[in-house]
Amino acid sequence: MSGRISYHKQDYYPNRTSKQSSNDVVYLSQVQEYAKYTVQRTLGYPTLPPRLTPEWIPYTLGAVFGLEFDSFERQFGPYAQQYHSALHPKVPPIVEMPEETAPVGGIVYRADVFLALEFDAYLEDPVAASPIEAFAGTTDAYDLYEALAAELEARLPPDTAPITEVSALDLQYQRRANDGSVEEPVVGERSHTSAGPPDAQLQMTPPQATLESELTAEIVQGLLCHHLQCQVRDAYLRLGLEPPEAFRVLGQGFAEQTMHYQHADVYPPYHLTDAEIEGYRPPGIEHGALASGGFAGPGQPGPLLRRIVRALFGR
Repeated sequence: MSGRISYHKQDYYPNRTSKQSSNDVVYLSQVQEYAKYTVQRTLGYPTLPPRLTPEWIPYTLGAVFGLEFDSFERQFGPYAQQYHSALHPKVPPIVEMPEETAPVGGIVYRADVFLALEFDAYLEDPVAASPIEAFAGTTDAYDLYEALAAELEARLPPDTAPITEVSALDLQYQRRANDGSVEEPVVGERSHTSAGPPDAQLQMTPPQATLESELTAEIVQGLLCHHLQCQVRDAYLRLGLEPPEAFRVLGQGFAEQTMHYQHADVYPPYHLTDAEIEGYRPPGIEHGALASGGFAGPGQPGPLLRRIVRALFGR
């Protein structure tokens, strides 16, 4: 033996990121992330953070859905106000865009969510800790959300609030640097007191429209649930895996994945709610039904929600 370390070498993809195509970046990332996922599932190492683990994100969805509306406003009020401010000119934002800044796109409202459920339980036994298999074949959004809320409650000690903290929010956006490259500065700080990594990170984008009517808590709550459902979809797709049927929905999930959907040919436009992708469904929660316990059904949102969905997802 020569004492030299042999490493993986291939000639198909350029080694320099600057020479890789958008599809090259996606394929190489899928291989790397799937390797981390496999190590996590088989050996119990925290190679993926909770917020990117596809079997863990559903618990945050269940936690958000299970909140009473007044509790939702206490936990997510600042985040909802930030989103609301982009729709309604009389609502002040929590985080202001710098006046001298001319963003080129990619504005994202981010906040971290921390659960009372311990991620170590998943690492010790990923199969037993996963709620995914229990909802195989489910396509009814309301039924899925309700079942996830019940699954989370069953795994927590009695009288334990599922969400321990929601961080302050920040705003990330893209702008053109002097050399022509794209920068991603951040305004604000996702400050929090909880230890350890967050269980989920909200990454909604500001809507490109305005409304005269006020947003109610249940509408924003429904939009956040759908956003997290799309994040579960993205968590699988970024590994190169097809998500379970319950999470084959259209809309915006992870901001980084949305960029891939926009620029890489390997992906269809999962972020567009009116895209025609076989096996995938548009949003189906109607805000009045959410408040009363009813469900409008896939593809049948109420008029106000339809306008909000178009604003939120750009369609």
